[in-house]
Amino acid sequence: MTETTDPPAGSTAPQRVLRWVLGAVVVFLAVLGSLALLGAMKVIPEIALFGNESEERNAQVLTAVSREEQVVLLSLGIEGIDEKTDRTTFLGVDIPGSERATFVQYSFSAKLGIEGGDVRIDETGEGEYRITVPEFVFIGHDDEHFELITERNGALSWITPEIDELEMVRGILSDDVKAQYVADNEALLREQTESFYRRIVTGIDPEIELTFVFEDSAGSRR
Repeated sequence: MTETTDPPAGSTAPQRVLRWVLGAVVVFLAVLGSLALLGAMKVIPEIALFGNESEERNAQVLTAVSREEQVVLLSLGIEGIDEKTDRTTFLGVDIPGSERATFVQYSFSAKLGIEGGDVRIDETGEGEYRITVPEFVFIGHDDEHFELITERNGALSWITPEIDELEMVRGILSDDVKAQYVADNEALLREQTESFYRRIVTGIDPEIELTFVFEDSAGSRR
């Protein structure tokens, strides 16, 4: 005779189905919770990365502008003829025929700019910077050519010392002459300065706003 086993008291088929359904719902909610947690973990690093990227941009701006070497902003093609005339005098009166005249033709490229290490940059607001530019200087020259093209000597020029051509060349490139080249081209140098640094900074971030302050040789602002 076969014995039959009765289901546990209080446990019916509908109850078992209900327990299975409730278990599936719990598992489903747990999976959703895990996915939400993973999504939050992905968003948080992205938010942190955005902040670091902004700081890195600032560092890039500072590094790009803070150049240590001389910055050539303008190259001028200079050419001309320098004339020097000497004569001998007696009791303050010129001796006729004693004059000597020397003519030197010259050409060179003059390089004007600034000392990059003296440029200062200050952040004045969100995405706004002030660039303080030092005085403009004569950086150097190249492609120079000096040539004696003619002399004009009077009948008594032998009593007048010969003119030193090297001294004439030094005069062509004297400190006063170099300073004059800078002064004559100051407006163009300012334009070139702004264009030069705007290209650098906007290459990092086109939205950055720049203002410029120019200093003269005494350090005062203009």
